Amino acid sequence: MPTSRPIPTPPERFGDLDAWLASFTSWEQQVPLARDRRSISPGRCRDLLARASISAPRSPVIQVAGTKGKGSTVLWMESLLRIRRIPCAATLSPHLQSIVERIRIDGNPLSEEVLLQGLRRLHPHLIDSGDPASLPPTFFDLWIALFAQQATQAGDRWWLLEVGLGGPLDSTSAIPHDVGVMTTIDLDHRAILGETIDLIASEKAKIATAGKPIVIAVGPGNDCAFEVARERGAIPQIVNQDSRIPSDIQDPQRLNASCALAALETIQDQERWSSDEVRLAARQLELPGRLEQIEGRYPLLLDGAHTPLSLQIFARKFDQYRGPSGGALLIGMLADKDARSNLSALTSLQPAPEIMAVTPPSPRGLPAADLARMLQHLGIECQFKDRPEQGLEWLIKKAADGEPTAATGSMYLAGWIRSLWSQRNQQSSY
Repeated sequence: MPTSRPIPTPPERFGDLDAWLASFTSWEQQVPLARDRRSISPGRCRDLLARASISAPRSPVIQVAGTKGKGSTVLWMESLLRIRRIPCAATLSPHLQSIVERIRIDGNPLSEEVLLQGLRRLHPHLIDSGDPASLPPTFFDLWIALFAQQATQAGDRWWLLEVGLGGPLDSTSAIPHDVGVMTTIDLDHRAILGETIDLIASEKAKIATAGKPIVIAVGPGNDCAFEVARERGAIPQIVNQDSRIPSDIQDPQRLNASCALAALETIQDQERWSSDEVRLAARQLELPGRLEQIEGRYPLLLDGAHTPLSLQIFARKFDQYRGPSGGALLIGMLADKDARSNLSALTSLQPAPEIMAVTPPSPRGLPAADLARMLQHLGIECQFKDRPEQGLEWLIKKAADGEPTAATGSMYLAGWIRSLWSQRNQQSSY
């Protein structure tokens, strides 16, 4: 609603940042929204950038939309650019362990102090003091403006923008792009984006800009996305798996890497990356929380899968990972996801693993008891613990007993487990 009240100054201590950020609207947390989705708009972010005198760089800007693989595709592009020592800045969403991960300059996240200093410099521009009806930015508006500020301050470099929600209505769309990317489409955020794959693909494809290329991952909805892009005057290209990707890179990363290569190579005067360059980029690439195999005293397969397709991919990977053993699986999901549709992928695990449901450490967490009931309705036996710490201790004990262990269902849960796994299993007395 309109406001002319001043926004409090950003905190001096990083530990106080979450409380300050909680006052900014996050559209993802407003589901269900009114049917008029157009109330979500990049306009406030565009206005904030103008008030702060932040403009797009001279170097290329690449915007990445989609459902699955957006962050991975950005990280592939970042790694490929680093092989050629091309400076770049990237923004990712969501983060796994710390909010500083959302802004990366040449592969390095911001320090806590730099982040706070940047917010303090933005603070005078958050609302138009001369307009009593001026609206404050949303959380994502604020973060994209902070990214643009930090990327500009770092000097001219390529900008890689991961869309947070949707596409044309996302805060990243306040920054004109040179190349658009659409990664794999799946059922997610249906209350906002549409009830079917084709509707979601059509909505996300509206990032397409007249006269600009857009690369579209082969897969569900790619024909709809191609047609929308063509109608908007863009130059669409459907991308399949590239033969330069090393053979040990498995799906879905083969397709993400292929989209990354196609996007980079649409930029004028960029030579094709050689197979050797791609191999080097793959070697230095880190994809935390994405089918990540954590080694050590107690190994763990960790994945933030939270859509039907991503959970199908996780189930196949876990089946290979566990071998002849049943294994143990910790799962937690957010309440605004379609848990019933997503969980059906786990019925393919035969024999069924031991499963423990937990409530993720998020205000949006689906209660563990509800999740367990959904699994049981699918014929999958499941225990549950309300506190994620209890689930983590259960999983560590299973690992100590020699069971192959895994965790999935939410990036929030994956990030929380990742931050504690090494510490907890080292301290374990099992």
